[in-house]
Amino acid sequence: MEPKDIIWRLLDRLAEEKRLFEECYQLVDQEKNKDLGHAILECEQLINTQMNILRRMQKRYDP
Repeated sequence: MEPKDIIWRLLDRLAEEKRLFEECYQLVDQEKNKDLGHAILECEQLINTQMNILRRMQKRYDP
């Protein structure tokens, strides 16, 4: 498997995970479970960081 294929696969999985976090965030009652909402947003930020790292690598391997 080529590096660009691995990167694509990881980005695809992270995008799916990000959608899940976004959907779950919409389901959280922000008045009753504000801490859970914040935790979900923090996790989503971590996913964004991971995706940014992989996109930088993608530029290196797939000019």
